[in-house]
Amino acid sequence: MNPIKKSILLALSLLIFTPIAPAQLAVSPNGRHLVRQDGRPFYWLGDTGWALLQKIDREEVKFYLKARARQGFSVIHAAAVHQNPFVTPPLSNSYNDPAFIDDDPTRPAITPGNDPDDPEAYDYWDHIEYIINTADRYGLYINFLPVFNMAEGDGYNLLTPENAYEYGRFIGNRFKDKSNIIWCIGGDVLADNELRKSVWNLLAKGVNEGVSGTEDYTKTLMTFHTRGGHSSSDYFPDAEWLDFHMLQTWDSYTRIYDVVSADYRREPVKPILHGEGAYEDGPEYPTKPITPFVIRKQAYWAMFAGGLHTYGNSNVWSFGTNPKYVSADWKEAVFSPGAKQAGLSNKIMTAQRWWELIPDQSLILSGANDGNLLNAAMRSRSGDRILVYFSSETSLSLDLSRIGTTAPPRAFWINPQTGKKQKIGKLDRGQSSHTFTPPSGWEDALLVIRSRK
Repeated sequence: MNPIKKSILLALSLLIFTPIAPAQLAVSPNGRHLVRQDGRPFYWLGDTGWALLQKIDREEVKFYLKARARQGFSVIHAAAVHQNPFVTPPLSNSYNDPAFIDDDPTRPAITPGNDPDDPEAYDYWDHIEYIINTADRYGLYINFLPVFNMAEGDGYNLLTPENAYEYGRFIGNRFKDKSNIIWCIGGDVLADNELRKSVWNLLAKGVNEGVSGTEDYTKTLMTFHTRGGHSSSDYFPDAEWLDFHMLQTWDSYTRIYDVVSADYRREPVKPILHGEGAYEDGPEYPTKPITPFVIRKQAYWAMFAGGLHTYGNSNVWSFGTNPKYVSADWKEAVFSPGAKQAGLSNKIMTAQRWWELIPDQSLILSGANDGNLLNAAMRSRSGDRILVYFSSETSLSLDLSRIGTTAPPRAFWINPQTGKKQKIGKLDRGQSSHTFTPPSGWEDALLVIRSRK
């Protein structure tokens, strides 16, 4: 198909989507997930669009955000400033507007006015506001990093204990009225000594005071993004400003269930976000290829351990500006199979009322396996449902005594790749255990068992 015609068809396919504008999120009363203002559970499905706020123009922004919203994503990870080698010139955006005067974070480059048709008026921070507002119209939240990994290494070359608070206060005040912002401190960094911790504590304090005028941590929703193989709980287990933990596994995605579970068991209870794993089509991983099947495994392992999850695509996160990770045009990669199937998890898990489920591996009597073949189970608190994720075409035995029913329970399969269901039918009433095997030819499967009142 002609590339221009293909782009037009893709754009037209997005016009049928009508989003709902978001409002400020909060932690649920039980501390396990996030909720909307009216108390409805919020399904976090993130996409790492790290360079969104810098590297694409207004029309491209609309194309990308509308596509992700239509696919079922709910959060976009993006950094206000990103001083990595692929950003040329550093600390500027697609309109060549600088973020700061002389690269000084205490001197943001602000111009009078915000007319996008006037290059002298429309500045770096106006463009960020436009993107946040556009995300809001499409029902998306921004997991908003004031900075991201400032150059290779741990990158404490921009923020210091001397300027972190002032920069935080500026950016908090600049975007204080945006209800679709989730504040993310850090940015692929370690905070493994007191000096480094102080930078992020001061930044968080500045953001909060910029938002609310006082050191009131109830007015923001915050987390911390660290380096692969680590969690925010390693450095900030009790920080007053941190509302939910975020961890990264990078190529070690077969450890997702274990590391999310470790934070899930931690006190005090907080929601847990698996914020970065292995990116679809990523050439940098020793465990490549990162196929749609691997993408699904990562999502369901995180969710079945009680966590939230964020997807990534190596062709998308830099929007084509980092050549060593690019194997396809980012506008086509937005519609990749992995993205579609990750987005499908929203529909599948919401239909199963995921917020009522808790991890419970004791339901699996045999066949749980581990590593790349791990199968995982959840059950509802009321005892009316069991969900099991099969990571391969294998058999396992389940304890059915936990299903509270006086009638034979019913069971069915869901194909995570397509969302299609396949009936199993009634199980024997009073049966204490049963062995299940997914339908032939499925790479992975979800088993749903429901009681009948």
